[in-house]
Amino acid sequence: MAVDIYTIPDWGPLVTYRKNDIVTNGGKFYYSTVNHISDPSDFNNDLNQGKWGGNITFNGEEKPFFIWKPSYNYSATVQPNVKTIRFGDGYSQDVKDGINNILLVFDFNFENRDLKEYSAILHFLHSRAGYEKFFFIPPQPYGVVKKFICKEWTPSQQFIDNYSIRAKFEERAL
Repeated sequence: MAVDIYTIPDWGPLVTYRKNDIVTNGGKFYYSTVNHISDPSDFNNDLNQGKWGGNITFNGEEKPFFIWKPSYNYSATVQPNVKTIRFGDGYSQDVKDGINNILLVFDFNFENRDLKEYSAILHFLHSRAGYEKFFFIPPQPYGVVKKFICKEWTPSQQFIDNYSIRAKFEERAL
């Protein structure tokens, strides 16, 4: 399979797929989670066996899901949205701004990845184009499904077949 992020084949039966291969099926992108030979007749059989990732069912709809684990050296910015109401005589009161006033921003690193994984991650981010929301389970202690966008990422190559990506994930309200 090609490792560029622009030429994505349709899923096919009885094809040998390697981990992080990318295919399209039903107008959506999928990423191979394991090395396998595809089902002889039905993509959904492979999907139900966990051989493909990249989408999650949320509120009855299939949505993009980021499946790769970041490296350990990440940081999270926590800055609650708070409004300050100022009254006369110097008195002020702080109140939360919005229902979900604590939205996280993560600076993730995906280091020492081979070309296949690097290409799959870049394809996923590129396909979201900086505005489409996706789901992801961040590391503990934040380890529940949350919705994010990624407006900024920096790919780099350290050595032959040794690539890294730095990406900023900004949480959005569910």
